[in-house]
Amino acid sequence: MRRCYPPPMSSPRDITIRDLRPADEAAAIDLLAEAFIDFPAMQVFAGTDGGARDRLKRTFALEFEPGSEVRALVAEVDGELVGTLTYLDAPSCATMSAGRTLRFLRIAGPRIVRALHMFSRIERVHPRTAHRHLPTIGVRPSRQSEGVGSRLMQAFAARCDQDRLSAYLETVRWHDPGKPSLERFYVRLGYAVSEVLPMADDWSVLTMVRAPAAPVAVDVR
Repeated sequence: MRRCYPPPMSSPRDITIRDLRPADEAAAIDLLAEAFIDFPAMQVFAGTDGGARDRLKRTFALEFEPGSEVRALVAEVDGELVGTLTYLDAPSCATMSAGRTLRFLRIAGPRIVRALHMFSRIERVHPRTAHRHLPTIGVRPSRQSEGVGSRLMQAFAARCDQDRLSAYLETVRWHDPGKPSLERFYVRLGYAVSEVLPMADDWSVLTMVRAPAAPVAVDVR
């Protein structure tokens, strides 16, 4: 799921995009929990009470466990980690080990029934062809509107294009058009809506796909 942040409204700072290092993991997990605390799809299993942030951190930590096939890019500004994007290739994106599944069940607790219903609906429309899945992108709230998300998405697209893989992601569309949404942002980046899955009275999950383009060099240190 993608965190809703607005397109850049000001000139980007000197943003460095690079691969995540083991020393970045704690900061990346904390950043993602901060970015997703109000995101409705994450609230389905993390809740909205005082323990929601801890449940989010524990959930994101699953992505960085030893043996995980998840890869990640990070964005830095003046040495501060300000954004994180995770990705993995099919078919790994459609599977989870028994151990990780059990730990997720414990994290979700009484919210697990609704969470499994949401995930099963998303899984039914998950692409069966070769693709690269972007499960998570988050930008630190204090650094939004600075071009961080755009730079992360450009680097991700470059890697998909280099490997000639379609990109796949899910995001949220609010039924109130006045609420912020990343849908138009992704459309500008070449993504098209493939499925609309109503989840609640006020929001739906969108699945979106981008076909690979001719590779373009992007500076990723």
